[in-house]
Formats: sequence, C-alpha cells, structure tokens
Amino acid sequence: MKNQRSIPLPRRSLRARAGMILMELVISIAIFGMVALGLMRALSIGAQTAVVGQLELRMLLRLQSTLTHYSKVQRIEEGGPYDSDPDDMGVFTRTEIVKLDKMENADGQVLQDMFHIIVRAEYDNFGTKGEMIADTYRYARLYQTQAGAPAAPAAPGGQ
Repeated sequence: MKNQRSIPLPRRSLRARAGMILMELVISIAIFGMVALGLMRALSIGAQTAVVGQLELRMLLRLQSTLTHYSKVQRIEEGGPYDSDPDDMGVFTRTEIVKLDKMENADGQVLQDMFHIIVRAEYDNFGTKGEMIADTYRYARLYQTQAGAPAAPAAPGGQ
C-alpha cells in the first residue's frame, strides 16, 4: 500500500461545506415543523370529532329516555313545549304533545284519542349546534285501567 497523505482542502471549501450544513439543518427543521403542525391539526380534529360523537350519543340517550317517559304517562294531554334542564354536557330536550283529530288506520277508519309526541334534543358546543328529533304516536287510553277490570298482579318480591 502506498502511503496516502491527506491533502488539505482550501479554506473556501471548508466555509462552503459549513454553510451547506447550516442550510441542511434549517431545511430539516422546517420540514419537521410542517409535519408536527400537520399532526397537531389531525389530533385536534380527532379530539373534536370524539367530543361531537359523545354529545350525539348523549342526545340519543336523552331522546330515548324522554320519549319513553312522555309516551308512558298514565294520562296524556296536549301541551308543550316542555323543556328539560341541560345536563353536564349542555344537552337538553324540548317535548311537544299534539292531539291528532284526523288520523286513520290502514282500513280508513278514524282513530280517536291519538297523540303525536315529538321530542327534540339539542346541544350547543362552542358555536357548534346539534339537533336530533324523535317522535311516536300514542293512544290516550293505552295505560289507563278499565272500570271494573282487575288490577295487575303484584310483582314477585313485593316490587
């Protein structure tokens, strides 16, 4: 093997190389910053979507609960709107009961004492509004006992 000696580089070449390293560093920091910004936006959108999903689930549960409550009252009457208080996430319901006069069955017979129950759940999350509506029909005498009819037997265990 021949003895190799290092040949000193000219001074200008060392400065150019140092300038290139600095430029590479600046470019890599800029690329890293853009990637980090994109990740932060994606995480923010994901978190916001999760909150909206949770609010919509809460609305669905409140709709179901409120609709069940108003459709099973013993004596139903026309009225409303009945507003509920907002829960800890700001979801509230508005219920309206409307008496129907001209409702017919499939055979064309007029149905008497029918009510339309409409429940609307709403939320306001920092300017983002959400709304869901559920409704049902109810015969007024559905949960009323007939005169002279036997009372329902007691549940086992005294409940």
